[in-house]
Amino acid sequence: MEVRLNVDDDFLRNIQDTIGGPVKAADVLRDALTLLNWAVAEAANGRVVLSATNTGKDLHRLVMPTLSKIETRARQSVEA
Repeated sequence: MEVRLNVDDDFLRNIQDTIGGPVKAADVLRDALTLLNWAVAEAANGRVVLSATNTGKDLHRLVMPTLSKIETRARQSVEA
């Protein structure tokens, strides 16, 4: 499948600066879809995706509409 996507120049430049070098928009999209695929699988298995400091503290939960939809569906199937 071919996907065409417009990416804001500043958004991509910020990612490139954070990575420390040029990165193609196609590579950013590929990585983003890989991460989304993993997060979707985790949510479908009743897990949550978290980030933490190197010491495992200051937890932040990844929240996005797609994951919320999966979590809701998973809860409903457990309740049924």
